[in-house]
Amino acid sequence: KLQKVGIEALKQVTKRYARKQNRWVKNRFLSRPGPSVPPVYGLEVSDVSKWEESVLEPALEIVQSFIQGHRPAATPVKMPSNETENKRSYHMCDLCDRIIIGDREWAAHMKSKSHLYHLKKRRKLDTDAIATIESQSISPGHDKELKEKGPLRQNDEELKSSI
Repeated sequence: KLQKVGIEALKQVTKRYARKQNRWVKNRFLSRPGPSVPPVYGLEVSDVSKWEESVLEPALEIVQSFIQGHRPAATPVKMPSNETENKRSYHMCDLCDRIIIGDREWAAHMKSKSHLYHLKKRRKLDTDAIATIESQSISPGHDKELKEKGPLRQNDEELKSSI
């Protein structure tokens, strides 16, 4: 019984790992292929009994053709691309201080860890600034301070208007 549980757990982990690998290959090589990304070929691996004829031999043929410097007979896997997307569009991310060229690259940037980090940092700064302004306007004797200082500074007004 313990052996069966172990085998089932191993199968489950292996499937999860295979899905993770497929997702990585799709994201790294197929979704946004760059100039240095090699072509990716798909092989039929569902029937283990036909491994040599459906996986090993085609893979060796692809590698041999690359070594010999000509195109393999198999066609590489292509992701369906959106023809309406503009590959030369110009986007400026003020938050990250970066220029992004291409709609697909812009979409990827908007989801990137770097952009999300800068967004989180900006939101924290904004909420801290708003809290400071609000605490100043609520504090006792603030009216007296305002008369001494004069009207709110321009930055304070801009922060309040962005709320």
